[in-house]
Amino acid sequence: MKTTTPTLAVLAAAVGIAALPAFSPAQDTPGPRPLPTPEEAAAGESNKTLLTIDGTPITENDVRERFMQRFARQFQQMPPEQQAMLQPQIEQMIMSELISKTLLLNAANKEGYKATDAEIDKNLDELKAQLPEGATLEQFAASAGLSIDEIRAQMTEDMKIRQLIEKVTGEVAKPDDAEIKKYYDEHPDEFKQDESIQASHILVSTQGITDEAEIAKKKEQAESLRAQAVEKKGENFAELATEHSDCPSKAQGGDLGTFSKGQMVPEFEKAAFSQEVGAVGDLVQTQFGYHIIKVTDKKEAKTLAFADVKDELSEGMFEERKSEKMQGYIEGLREKAKIEQPGAPAAAPAEGAAPAPAEPKAE
Repeated sequence: MKTTTPTLAVLAAAVGIAALPAFSPAQDTPGPRPLPTPEEAAAGESNKTLLTIDGTPITENDVRERFMQRFARQFQQMPPEQQAMLQPQIEQMIMSELISKTLLLNAANKEGYKATDAEIDKNLDELKAQLPEGATLEQFAASAGLSIDEIRAQMTEDMKIRQLIEKVTGEVAKPDDAEIKKYYDEHPDEFKQDESIQASHILVSTQGITDEAEIAKKKEQAESLRAQAVEKKGENFAELATEHSDCPSKAQGGDLGTFSKGQMVPEFEKAAFSQEVGAVGDLVQTQFGYHIIKVTDKKEAKTLAFADVKDELSEGMFEERKSEKMQGYIEGLREKAKIEQPGAPAAAPAEGAAPAPAEPKAE
């Protein structure tokens, strides 16, 4: 099943209950106020409560900490104008997630779900096993802006919520073969695989150069690199790319991954798709400079057979059913919850409703 990934989701790194369905707040749900910067917070800015959900607060620090844990590194690499555009959207998305998590955690606590120290210790051991050699759990926690105790607390909350999710979705039925085949037959475009190739390249950049003599020198450099690659039949291609390419892909030995038509500039695409697998192609000039291309794999356009996608499609349909079940459950929790914004004026009575009785005057 194909899905379209929103821009914000591309930024999101899975933390906590990121696998939960997104919560869609009603239009009258207040969003977060603009957050003070960490410097302002350190200078004594109060940690304001943005919302309470049945008395459980969601604070500016909650939003800020989640923001820093998940987006700080990517955010710092963006130009200021993009930061200004995305920050309110990211904060609103985080607020939505925190509302969902709070609703579920409150429900899990009400159901009496627990997480034992032994279970938490086991999870921490599994986390340690995934760390790079020589790295400690304390270093990992510090890099995420957390203490070990905070990680344990997050794990405790997540385990309670997962127990609740398992109960809510426990009776969701897996699709049978007829349902899977029906979906496959009714959505043929989802199973079409475009012609694609995997390629590496070495770029000798000419961007910003206007002098013809300098451009000629760049071309000579590219021709020399190509000759070195051809001499070794491409076996040294990754080494040459790592040492000489002006493209960020040099970090991967020039590997650009897999792409289909329409994803590269026309000159590059025409050359790449016409090359044989394993061959080092002729020099290609684009607006970026001179490219030396090596195609490493090629897949023809085809429609994936039902037998090849059946298991993955079944799992996707099953997960979608569980997600829909959880979405309905969360919306039901929200309808029953008392969600308040401190300091906000009380909602006006509905049209036609009887006015609230007046407070008795003191004698």
